Amino acid sequence: MSLSGKSFTRTMLSIAIPVTLQNLLFSSFTLIDTVMVGSLGDLPLAAVGMAGKWSWFLGVVVYGLTSGASVFIAQYYGAGDKRGIHRTYGLMSVMIMAVSLLFMLAALCVPELIIGFFTKDEAAMEIAKNYLRIIALSYPFLALLRSGSTLLQSTQKVSIPFIAAACSVATNLVFNALLIYGLCGFPALGVAGAAIASVLANAVNAAVIYLLGWKQKTMLFAPVSHLLDISRSFFKDYLRIGAPAMFNETVWALSYLIYCAIYGHMSTEAYAAITVVKSIEDLTCVAIFGLGSSCAVMIGSMIGQGDLDGAKRCAWYHIALTASLSAVFGAVLIVMRGSVMSLFGVSDVVRADASAVMLIFGLEMAVHNLPYMMVCGIFRAGGDTRTGLIVDIISAYLIGIPITAAAGLVFHLSVPATYLIMYLVEDVFKVFIYGRHTLSYKWIKPVVRLDDNDAKEATA
Repeated sequence: MSLSGKSFTRTMLSIAIPVTLQNLLFSSFTLIDTVMVGSLGDLPLAAVGMAGKWSWFLGVVVYGLTSGASVFIAQYYGAGDKRGIHRTYGLMSVMIMAVSLLFMLAALCVPELIIGFFTKDEAAMEIAKNYLRIIALSYPFLALLRSGSTLLQSTQKVSIPFIAAACSVATNLVFNALLIYGLCGFPALGVAGAAIASVLANAVNAAVIYLLGWKQKTMLFAPVSHLLDISRSFFKDYLRIGAPAMFNETVWALSYLIYCAIYGHMSTEAYAAITVVKSIEDLTCVAIFGLGSSCAVMIGSMIGQGDLDGAKRCAWYHIALTASLSAVFGAVLIVMRGSVMSLFGVSDVVRADASAVMLIFGLEMAVHNLPYMMVCGIFRAGGDTRTGLIVDIISAYLIGIPITAAAGLVFHLSVPATYLIMYLVEDVFKVFIYGRHTLSYKWIKPVVRLDDNDAKEATA
């Protein structure tokens, strides 16, 4: 595949654009919840943000599991091995559902333990506990939609997850309005209404993915014998690649939750400000997530085909695009942050802190997004799932968290100053280390190993 050829650009855009739009929809899902719940006041907004972190944590752990699986699926797809894709999908689905059920059980049984990690405010804790008990019912649907989306995206069938996400967001928007505010004769349930709307939206998302997957005869449906055809050697290979990716996401997610706890213990207003900014951050980074997906699928497929030079050129092309687009999006966010903040019905204190934090994020966006592209778009697709894990442990637990905790809880710096320190101490270190690793090309580690008994079947 020529880097300058039309086929390369066409392939990249055919993956990146639908995935970008899908991520845009997911981010708007969060933004809609934040705006609507924010109209109820700072306390409900902070409480939902705290409870939502458990769902977010689950999502990140699941992403780690799917990252490992997508390495195999993309490389099997490039090699033309449908049986390999099916067994990977089967193992991934079982693992994701097991993890999701464990998270649901914890949320239903010990919600006070989960929420207590973020705050000691009794009023916020009570609201958050009620929200968490309801939203936890969506976790099995989340498992289904994430495993299905991963298979479809890794085999370049990206339109189905996008359509499903659009249906999900529409469902969330409609039932948020009906159940939060009590429109059209529905009861006004406030925060509980937002949770119910999210459960319904995730159920719709999963249903649409599998309905369209069945209708279009995708690889979502296969004989059970194919899905469970998991040899001991394959399972060991899967764990060798998938476990570091899962632990990497878990380690990173735990560090983020600790950062959130630092803001929560600074004040409820500080946590509300960070909740607002996080919803905007996700929205501004959707194009980068789309590029990351296109990079991972294309590099995985190229390595599966044996085109290592093409994989190297693809990696640098996506790095350059990431830096350029991030700089543009950061500038736009800085210019429009006043208009963006007008969407949120929060107090003046929260508004001022959130606006200042958005300015910092806009200025630093390019540096912040490069590590994501290198780890999730390049290293993992190449088969290297260990480097990100090692660097994240060092950057977060030995550098970022101790310094940020000291800034916010010991020296009592402002929310914007603490946020600036949090980002800079991690991101600069990561860009330097990951940049050197990218140049070494040690991240290229083919994972596909075809057994003699596995007939290669066309995947088109």
